[in-house]
Amino acid sequence: MKDEMPLSHDTVWVSYHQLVLRGLEDPPPSHPGSFLNGLAAAAEADGATIRTGISMGPVEVTVELVDEAPPPALDAWEEVVELSVESTHGSLHVFGLDGDLTDLPNLAWRGPGHYRVRVHAKGRGTDFESYLLTSWPEQCRRRS
Repeated sequence: MKDEMPLSHDTVWVSYHQLVLRGLEDPPPSHPGSFLNGLAAAAEADGATIRTGISMGPVEVTVELVDEAPPPALDAWEEVVELSVESTHGSLHVFGLDGDLTDLPNLAWRGPGHYRVRVHAKGRGTDFESYLLTSWPEQCRRRS
């Protein structure tokens, strides 16, 4: 049976066009330098950066924790990107760049390991910018 977890919502204050995913005790990930997909980039381990449309201000963030990849909600969102993010400590939280912890749940909710994080965005650069972050454990592929 799959775990059913409610969606969690919070308003996050962003600065310098960035939302950050990182562990509670970890420093922010290094700025990726470029966002090849225009929206998000994963760090080597324990973090990722989401590039917001607004440079500073509030954005709405919703987190969804699931056991496996759901179909992407392409019609409801303007941009959708998936990242692989490693959590070595089992902690991956949403922060504003200034380090303000949100009330959103831990995206590495199954403990240490690799996770897929799907970032959905709409309204980038407007007064109604919002994101949906969907996280699930990444299945390791066995080598034959």
